[in-house]
Amino acid sequence: MPCVCAKCLRHLRTLGLEQEPDSKAVLHTAYRRAAKTWHPDRFEREPGKRREAEEFFKQIQVAYSELLEHLKAPVEWPMIPEPFAVHRQPVNMPEISFGGAPGCFVFPNFSMRAFETIMSLGQEENQAVAIVDLSGSASLTGSFSQYLLLTTHGIFVRDRRNIVSLLWYKDLGDVKLVDRLSGRWSSIWGNLTGTIYGNQPRLRLEIHRRIGGKFFAIASEADDNVKRVIWSFLKQRKSQLQR
Repeated sequence: MPCVCAKCLRHLRTLGLEQEPDSKAVLHTAYRRAAKTWHPDRFEREPGKRREAEEFFKQIQVAYSELLEHLKAPVEWPMIPEPFAVHRQPVNMPEISFGGAPGCFVFPNFSMRAFETIMSLGQEENQAVAIVDLSGSASLTGSFSQYLLLTTHGIFVRDRRNIVSLLWYKDLGDVKLVDRLSGRWSSIWGNLTGTIYGNQPRLRLEIHRRIGGKFFAIASEADDNVKRVIWSFLKQRKSQLQR
């Protein structure tokens, strides 16, 4: 079984690898590619970029060294459950599915980057229900520089200012789908706009606190169908906990 501990994942991403290499040759090739790309000498005329490259170049050296050792003795690092194995679903959670929408993942089928994001928040894999990339990345796997994470106990979001916020479900207030042009709020709009306006995002999903105003809103950062799925999940979860 490949190692998927947080340390491994961080090092693999540093070297641009999607999975644990099966040989030293693969690891060495990845290292040379990353080192060539980020060698500080390439940024002599860009002082700001050079400082960033110097720091990342150090991370590349550490990643290569420790992954090389790890290939020799993979049991040395603490292991966590394989994210793509079959796990028990979180208890009493409403069903959720994004139908394969890019950058959207549901437990237990998280991408490596999604899994790394979840772990960085101190969340166990089986506490995560679903995660949506809101960064606008063209990648199918998502960059997750901005995201919304649904867990068993609450909602994590990271916004454009790189601020991470948490709202417990017990503190969840109104959850609205609002037509961005008319300002109307109606579940009918949630069902019709996708047909009328095609794939252009027309809806704004607003998530409010029970006390204290708006928590977060999603507009052009996600497809309308994705917003409907989140809206439906949150409405059901609120009903479960606040009835």
